[in-house]
Amino acid sequence: QYKENISRARTFGFLHEVQYLRSIGLAQGGSLENAIVLDDNKILNPEGLRYENEFVRHKILDAIGDMALLGYTLIGEYNAHAGSHHLNHLLTKKLLESPENYEIVDLDRAEEESRVFEVAYAQAQ
Repeated sequence: QYKENISRARTFGFLHEVQYLRSIGLAQGGSLENAIVLDDNKILNPEGLRYENEFVRHKILDAIGDMALLGYTLIGEYNAHAGSHHLNHLLTKKLLESPENYEIVDLDRAEEESRVFEVAYAQAQ
């Protein structure tokens, strides 16, 4: 589902930001094919959005990429309001600040324990 639902979500920005970035030698590979560009009132890409919620999907893509920089597979729930690379950086910094903030587990063991929990939960219902 990642490939179809998340990976194609484009980054986005305002036209004045794109113009500024290009003036200082950045965003040289940016185009309407790989980015959503907005002015003050509308989306400038002729075809519009790939998904109705493409902005949110790109924020998910950013979070996945930023969390991958931890060097470990993250098992948990991630919720963000107005997520950003800066917010993701603060989260990773906080996680790595102290070993009390995380636990490194064997994925095979975690999967096995998860199945045991699911069975126990189902039996309790």
